[in-house]
Amino acid sequence: MIKTINIYNQTLELLNKLGVKHETHNFPSGVIMLDIWHNDSFYVLQFENTFIGFSEITDNNLGFDNIPDEKIYDAEKVIDKLKLILVI
Repeated sequence: MIKTINIYNQTLELLNKLGVKHETHNFPSGVIMLDIWHNDSFYVLQFENTFIGFSEITDNNLGFDNIPDEKIYDAEKVIDKLKLILVI
């Protein structure tokens, strides 16, 4: 089972290390939404119990729902995806 809180903490460490603007929203359900602004792009990571949701918010995808563009079930894939968008 994926440990989403561990991935969330790793994500925060990486964003803080790189100085990337971000904001966290905690919900009573336990879901954590992480907004990330980087290089004129806006991303939302959704930390659920069994997966991490990933969405890129654009003019064509306004993101006013709770369904992510992509669900990721593997911790390494989440970090790899994050490194890809941050160009590491």
